[in-house]
Amino acid sequence: MTKEILTVEFRYMNIPDGNWDGGCRTKKITIGIYDTIDDAIVRGNEILDILSRYFEVRADDKFKLYHIFGHPTRLVTNTCYLTDDIQYFAKIEQLNFEDLTITIDDINKSVKQYKLYKRNNADGL
Repeated sequence: MTKEILTVEFRYMNIPDGNWDGGCRTKKITIGIYDTIDDAIVRGNEILDILSRYFEVRADDKFKLYHIFGHPTRLVTNTCYLTDDIQYFAKIEQLNFEDLTITIDDINKSVKQYKLYKRNNADGL
């Protein structure tokens, strides 16, 4: 089963707290988890409208279902230009809920296939 998670991460500077972080701060919030990419895109664009009240957001900075090579736009950011030294990253990521033992078995099978492939193609290296 898959779901889509919408998050916004902020990166900004604050007074250093002595932990060798140089004052860099990150705050990431989860907006929601959605059943479909379509629902996440709709909500993501609503979030971008809210962000545009505080930061510069270009008109074409939107989540889209079909973008480059037909893939969805899953990341919108203002890293091209800083607004008051604050960067934001609005992101839609796919969550995969799978059975752990089946996943481990699949990975082990892939590793075995890769080793066999490498052994059979060792002459070509």
